[in-house]
Amino acid sequence: MAYVVGEGGKKMVLSSTAKTWKDLKSTLTRQFILPFTNEEEKLKETPQLYNFIEKSHWDAFVASRLSPDFEAVHSEQSQRREKCEYNHRLSRKGYLGLEDELSETMPGEEIDRSLLWKKAREGNINRRSH
Repeated sequence: MAYVVGEGGKKMVLSSTAKTWKDLKSTLTRQFILPFTNEEEKLKETPQLYNFIEKSHWDAFVASRLSPDFEAVHSEQSQRREKCEYNHRLSRKGYLGLEDELSETMPGEEIDRSLLWKKAREGNINRRSH
């Protein structure tokens, strides 16, 4: 099977595919492998939701996620993530979007880097819980 993508959209399609592929691997690892590292029986079968994954591919994926190399990288990244004390909550808006938003809601006030930094880490009170 093949898709014909024009040169203009090639980068977008490939980056979107790469992100989706990475997200799938992350989800499989977090939900179906790491919680069951000591329960080999649960790791032998592909999760029912992902029954399109061939058994041989699933077995290879599980083996790669249980390898000492992956364990070392996973542990290192987990420790690095724990050090992040201040998470930003800007999503796709970014600092420029936040600055535009603040200039509309706070006309005439100076918007410096420290204010942007603080506002980027505040929770949104208007956000609906899902």
